[in-house]
Amino acid sequence: VTGANTGLGFETARMLAEHGAAVVLAVRDVEKGRQAASRITGDVTVQALDLASLDSIRSAAVDLRANHPRIDLLINNAGVMYTQKQTTADGFELLFGTNQLGHFALTGLLLDRLLPVPGSRVVTVSSTGHRIRAAIHFDDLQWENSYSRVGAYGQAKLANLMFTYELQRRIERHGTTIAVAAHPGMSNTELLR
Repeated sequence: VTGANTGLGFETARMLAEHGAAVVLAVRDVEKGRQAASRITGDVTVQALDLASLDSIRSAAVDLRANHPRIDLLINNAGVMYTQKQTTADGFELLFGTNQLGHFALTGLLLDRLLPVPGSRVVTVSSTGHRIRAAIHFDDLQWENSYSRVGAYGQAKLANLMFTYELQRRIERHGTTIAVAAHPGMSNTELLR
C-alpha cells in the first residue's frame, strides 16, 4: 500500500493486516512508516518509496521483488494535492509526476509479480477531483504555460482513471489480475482534522 502511514492508506493497511494479509507500508518517510506500523496488529513491514523520484521507485521495486516473489494486491494510494508549482526529482510537474507517473512506474516494475497470481489486483485510488477542471493537457503536461494547482490535481486524477482502464484492457487476456480504480469521495481521516 503506497502512502500507508496516514489517512486512507493507513486504514487500508490496518484492515488488510487485521484480516491476515502480509502488508508492506510503502512510504516516503520511513520513520513515520515505522510509527504507523507500530499501531497495526499483524504482519507489517515498511518499505522506503518516494513516488516523486524514479530512483526511489526503482530501488523500492528491487527490494519488493527480492522479498515478495508473488504479490496479491498493489494499492496505488499515495499522492499529493493542491501544491504550489513544483517538480519531482526527475523534472516532472509534482502532482502528475507523483500521483500518476510514480504509480505507473511502480506498477510496471511489479506487474510480473501480480500476473501469475489468480485473483490479484492493482487498485489505483483516484478522486472525484478527476471532474474538477480536469483534462489531459497534452500540449502542456508540465503546466509550463500557466499553472493551476486545482487543474493539475484534476489532470493527475483523470490520468489515474485512464491508466487503470488501459491497464485492465491490456492485462485482461491473462485472466488472473484485475486493475480497478477507486475514489473515496470525502473521507473522514486524520488528514482532515
